[in-house]
Amino acid sequence: MTTTPLGSSLSPSPAPSTSSASNPYNLTSADFVKMMITQLQNQDPLQPESNDQLMSQMNQIGQLQSNSMMQDTLKGLGLQTQIGSASSLIGKMVEGMDQNNNTIRGLVNSVKLQSNGVSLELDNGQSLDLSRVTAISPAPAAATAAAA
Repeated sequence: MTTTPLGSSLSPSPAPSTSSASNPYNLTSADFVKMMITQLQNQDPLQPESNDQLMSQMNQIGQLQSNSMMQDTLKGLGLQTQIGSASSLIGKMVEGMDQNNNTIRGLVNSVKLQSNGVSLELDNGQSLDLSRVTAISPAPAAATAAAA
């Protein structure tokens, strides 16, 4: 059976922000299963694929699914860690840089989950991405007394 390399028959789709370098065509495990079934249906009956090759392909599909599930789990754990870290900053003074590299300073009132990550909502109405925090200090005594 003759096959055409993927690169010559498929063109990369526009990569969304979640695509990885190891999967430039945004193929899922379901796509690999479809390709394998198509390959089996179109193979030459006089020269079938060997069992070793078939098992190797199935193993690769299984590894792809496992890696995908592991990446999703690690992203979830990372987000939970960020939320936990950010919540421990509520009531503390933070300093950091905004998107324009201007210094922001304020008392953390709340934590907000946004599409680009976790941000801190400050008492002055500004928002600061957790990843851009440069300094943390205890709240001033006046702010602590006002909160009580």
